[in-house]
Amino acid sequence: FLLATGVAAQQPDSKDCKDHPLFPTRMPEYRIENCKVEDFGVYEFFATKSPKTPVEGKFTFITYAFTGQRTSEPSGLAVVRNYENAIQKAGGTIFQSVPERWVNGKIVKDGQEVWVQIEKGNRTIWLRIVEKKAMEQYIEADAAALGNDIRATRLPPS
Repeated sequence: FLLATGVAAQQPDSKDCKDHPLFPTRMPEYRIENCKVEDFGVYEFFATKSPKTPVEGKFTFITYAFTGQRTSEPSGLAVVRNYENAIQKAGGTIFQSVPERWVNGKIVKDGQEVWVQIEKGNRTIWLRIVEKKAMEQYIEADAAALGNDIRATRLPPS
């Protein structure tokens, strides 16, 4: 058992995953198990009573797995309070929290708005970050073309 625990504690982060620059440190004995980054996505941030808050922009999702012994795993409250303090120290605002399970907040710096949510589960921390931004528009529509038959624009067979 001790050998297995030691091996788990030494596991590296998942390939091509790294901590988000907003949170360059992490809770002790956690490794990145999984990650995903979308240039443009949406996440609906948890709410205790009101509707969830959808935020669009660059979406980062990181899953941290605890590698230590079960008896040394930090409580949900310890994880939530650590992130709450980090958000506030960075000048952010805490929006909502269930102190033993999750917290979300927003940081605005130099005109950039970043939303964060941290959730603590069994041996896992889920970190979701949305760097709010408008979508880049590629598609154009031409309402004046409505009613035109697209078959009329085809070239005749040769």
